[in-house]
Amino acid sequence: MAEPAENEKERDYFPDTESTGLLKSQVVLKGRYRISYRHPLPSLDMPSAKAYHAEDQQVPDHKIYALVCRTDLPIRYSALAALRGLKSEGLLPLVDSGVVEAPMFDAKTMVLIYERPLGGRVIDSRPPNSRILPVEEAEFIQRWARPLLLGISDLSVKGLTHRAIRPDNLYYMDVEKTRVVLGDCLSSPPAYDQPDVFETIESGMCMPEGRGAGSTSDDMYSFGATLVYLSLGHHPLSGMSAEERMDLKIKKGSYAALIGEERISLSLIELLRGLLLDNAEQRWNISSVEMWMDGRRMTPIQSRTVKNSQRPFLFNGVEYFSYRELALAFARHWDMASDAVRSEKLLIWVKRGFEDQTAADEIVKTINSATANFSIRERQDDYLVARACMVLDRRAPLRMRSWCFMPEALGTVIATAMMQNRDVKPLIGIITTGYLESWYELQHDKVSRQSVRSLQMILQNPDLGMGMERCLYELNEGLPCQSPMIVKEYIDDIRGLLPALDAVSKKADPQSWPLDRHITAFIAAKFGTKVTEPLTAINRPKASVATGGMLNLLAMLQWTFGQEKLYSLCRWVGGLAAPIIESYHNREKQRQMEKDLPKYVRRGNLADLYRFLDNREERVADENGFLEAKQEYAELVAQIEYLDGNREDREEYGLLLGNQIASMISFSIALLTMFLLLLTSFMR
Repeated sequence: MAEPAENEKERDYFPDTESTGLLKSQVVLKGRYRISYRHPLPSLDMPSAKAYHAEDQQVPDHKIYALVCRTDLPIRYSALAALRGLKSEGLLPLVDSGVVEAPMFDAKTMVLIYERPLGGRVIDSRPPNSRILPVEEAEFIQRWARPLLLGISDLSVKGLTHRAIRPDNLYYMDVEKTRVVLGDCLSSPPAYDQPDVFETIESGMCMPEGRGAGSTSDDMYSFGATLVYLSLGHHPLSGMSAEERMDLKIKKGSYAALIGEERISLSLIELLRGLLLDNAEQRWNISSVEMWMDGRRMTPIQSRTVKNSQRPFLFNGVEYFSYRELALAFARHWDMASDAVRSEKLLIWVKRGFEDQTAADEIVKTINSATANFSIRERQDDYLVARACMVLDRRAPLRMRSWCFMPEALGTVIATAMMQNRDVKPLIGIITTGYLESWYELQHDKVSRQSVRSLQMILQNPDLGMGMERCLYELNEGLPCQSPMIVKEYIDDIRGLLPALDAVSKKADPQSWPLDRHITAFIAAKFGTKVTEPLTAINRPKASVATGGMLNLLAMLQWTFGQEKLYSLCRWVGGLAAPIIESYHNREKQRQMEKDLPKYVRRGNLADLYRFLDNREERVADENGFLEAKQEYAELVAQIEYLDGNREDREEYGLLLGNQIASMISFSIALLTMFLLLLTSFMR
């Protein structure tokens, strides 16, 4: 099977600059480095980045070039700052980096500025199928092995790994081709572009983005595999498929598989055997290689043989004698593996073939857990196969159907999937359903298990600022915000968020919010608990509270970073302020606020707008006035209810009182009449 699929991916992803008719042929990075898109440098291309001519306008004699990175892959942000300006005799010097317009993507992207290797690339085509003249034994150590080891050592001192050590990533820094260095290791995820022959067995099993930064021991293995290629001028495994190469490595061990029947110089056997040990604990480290180079020859290391069973386990018509081979077969034939895990034959093979009661107990535990925790048969089967693979091969990556990655690379896997618009639901299941925690459990890693529980809590929270988007930014420091509104602006610094929103607000739907799930999670990941209050408000169901929380969060950003006036963004947010204004009870106050709103919008200051719309003193006065009005209203209602509720009693009382008054009046009239009659009689 042909290997260079990565080159095909590169050609597909990077449009031809001539055919696309680029409107902008050059850009300037940081006012200093002029990059010309009209002058590509294909001889310096990386599998995931295109090389272009660049000039240093401050130092015209400085020979540099630019690597334009893809927009659908995360670069190695964590290593970027440490490598910028690092002086190492074994590394291609990184001069600078930054974000520029990339017309071929119709977006901004990351550009890496490197010193130009004047002697070009060591080999022009990608191994393992390419060939070169073998390196002469006399110059092997001083000209090749020692400078490459120095590059690995300088990275190790900084706690970094290279993870892109392969023959086609070696360069001659001088025209005479006497100084060899390791090339770029930042333009793609760790080991993403590595052919499997240059990766350890465990790393080679992984999906490209799932290999992880690894350790210096992984770099030493790649170093050894590269030396094999340089020594022979080719790779013995060329022409094989990836599966065939992996099977051969597992069966024979990496050293035997990579060397094959080739004749290696006796002086190099010890070095290559030490570097290509499959057990990372036994593999030679930097000190071991340095001692070997200084002439301290050591007894060749004999790798500990992996225990095999005397009796085979038959699966899918093939006999397997080792745990690792069977686990790999289960991963390749996922849908068939669940029945094999459930069968009594597997337990018998583990107990009798390996006398491994611990593994047998773990398999029984796996079967019981699958039955207890999953009601759907398909999910039971997935759990059975995934955990059985972990039990049988504890050094292997986490496997779940087509997903296969080292857990340390989880952030990169999530980022790549989301940047390429792939379905991340399986990843959510891997985290929340216990697969990831199980992997760490079998590694006896309590700290990482606790971290997984924190991720589970984030994923299970559907609020803005949480969920998969929050995991994305928590696990990928430096990753640009992936909100569809601003993804083309490549906002990897929180300071650039509001200016980007201000720019896009001119074309945004005025009824939409300037905060979506990605932007909110991006802010939350940068500020943590400092934004708890506005985040809580944003997720409230009441429109006025949620809108106020949104404005509060944006105002906090502008106030924190002292941003310039944001007129368009203020106009956008001001158009969403109706729920806040309507939350005031005083109608006259509402009308006055609607009248004054444009004045505050025109200031371009979100903090001023927030204080105007949600002034605490005004709120208290409004609430107090509302309480007084409610009390007065309640008293009036009580009086009305009293009057309305006692109408019959009052009518009866009125009749009785009227009768009494009428009686008194009648009696008074009678007395008066009698008095007048008596008076009349006396006067006669």
